[in-house]
Amino acid sequence: MSQALSLPERTTVLIVGAGPVGMAAALSLHHQGIRDFVVVDAILAGENTSRAMVIQAATLEALNNIGCLDGILSIGVKVQEVGLHYGSSYLLTADFSLLEGRTKFPFGLTIPQAKTEAKMLEKLTELGIKVWRPIKVVSVKPSQQAADQDCFDVRFDSGEVLKAKYVVGADGVRSVVREQAGISYKDPHGDDNHDYGNLSQLVLGDVAFTSEPRIFTQGNKLSLTLSAGNMVLLAPFPPAASPDAKRTVYRLATSVPVEFGTAPSEPTIEYLQRLIDRHGPMELSSNPAINPHPTRIDKMYFSSRYKTRSAVAESFFAPRKAGQGGGFTLLVGDAAHCHSPIGGQGMSLGIRDAISLGPVLKAHIDSSAKNSGANPDKMFEEWSATRRDRAFNVVALTKRALGIFTAQGKMWPPFLFLMFSVLRFLGGFKFVKRNVAYRLSGLAEI
Repeated sequence: MSQALSLPERTTVLIVGAGPVGMAAALSLHHQGIRDFVVVDAILAGENTSRAMVIQAATLEALNNIGCLDGILSIGVKVQEVGLHYGSSYLLTADFSLLEGRTKFPFGLTIPQAKTEAKMLEKLTELGIKVWRPIKVVSVKPSQQAADQDCFDVRFDSGEVLKAKYVVGADGVRSVVREQAGISYKDPHGDDNHDYGNLSQLVLGDVAFTSEPRIFTQGNKLSLTLSAGNMVLLAPFPPAASPDAKRTVYRLATSVPVEFGTAPSEPTIEYLQRLIDRHGPMELSSNPAINPHPTRIDKMYFSSRYKTRSAVAESFFAPRKAGQGGGFTLLVGDAAHCHSPIGGQGMSLGIRDAISLGPVLKAHIDSSAKNSGANPDKMFEEWSATRRDRAFNVVALTKRALGIFTAQGKMWPPFLFLMFSVLRFLGGFKFVKRNVAYRLSGLAEI
């Protein structure tokens, strides 16, 4: 449904995008005492096709700090272990319970992004914050009116124009806000071909099996299986967020071998099963010659594909241009950075971007109002540099993982056996399990 009322004519802050990152930005501003802001989104609530599934400990800390965690915790499942396998062989476990003492939330939380968004929207509504939708930004230009030289004129596809001093781009990888600011967006290592072998493409599916995978008989875990340059990730849906209340549903993510060509936009059950049978864990195979207890995908609730790429914006902040006027542009989430979904870092990092922006924006507004003669833009520059460093680190982390995953498909078998034997040995030590969990938790990148 379209909004029945017209947009305001002006605001101090305009947040473009009302996914988890945009809503986190709104909640952070409200938490800082800022009330003069507008939130818009180009699509209706619930139509976001992004399918993040995990919220890391560092992001749970950030959400807790702005009073937006209780509803999310009530739905999600606390996952304390992520198991890594090669074929049917166990390699190591990332044990988040070993982070106790470093965080209030020594676990990863599995919760579908749609439920995260719904709970955040409930919080916004509770606070009286409205999201205007569907309404799409088409241009962000310095105001030509003499009295509004410090503002942007933000034009929408409805024809309406809103004046704003600050525009926060939370509008994804194809960000109009970023494009209008003239900020470049590219791979930080110059790797614009995005060739990651079999991991260049991933397909996702929310599925139920004919029998429960035995890999999860020891509790709620995430399972990642490597095999000849491929990977299969399996995560159970929280019961309170499952698309089917009568059975266990799993989020399945698997790589697509290069020889398969371009994956279909909506993979079928048969396509996903073919991939699982080819390089998935033995417990998911439908082939009785491989699996003594054959299972197969019985029902699919959603499927899509994903092209692996990495990019970071040249800056997360664009100041006013000398002699041109206008306001300030700030980028958060996918508008500022994207990377491989391996490790489940994307949405979590974006939410932390948005929440960290709140106090900085508040300080900038207050400093500008005092007109003290100091350079308030420096705080945005420092915030941008810090968040870009975090993005670079996460890109590097996911690329290292991609490198390891793809390399094992090319290694001489005896060397591969030796490497995994060493990994299994090291994986038995508590400090290794803790360190892997710490890196995945985001606590090292707050």
